Amino acid sequence: MHPPPLAAAMDFSQNSLFGYMEDLQELTIIERPVRRSLKTPEEIERLTVDEDLSDIERAVYLLSAGQDIQGTSVIANLPFLMRQNPAETLRRVLPKVRVHEDAYLFTQRVWISVFVQRV
Repeated sequence: MHPPPLAAAMDFSQNSLFGYMEDLQELTIIERPVRRSLKTPEEIERLTVDEDLSDIERAVYLLSAGQDIQGTSVIANLPFLMRQNPAETLRRVLPKVRVHEDAYLFTQRVWISVFVQRV
């Protein structure tokens, strides 16, 4: 047996639609403040970095004064920094690598990627 056609199951007559509208109008609307942004202006300010910084300068800044997630991002991008400027990365960025949950794993990937490229 086949189910009844969708149009037969739903009533689209004008009387039916007006009935639905009346039901909707009876609903109580709960008013509450709507937050326009997921971050407060203070949070945004703390996460903002000067656009004029080079990649190495940005990495040093984020490892020194940034949020933990920003430091983890720098560590994840160490292979890119090593390819871009290995001397400055070794001299300025690696000493700033703090203890992060993922630092060991990411640092291991950096060295593997550096040695694989040279072989």
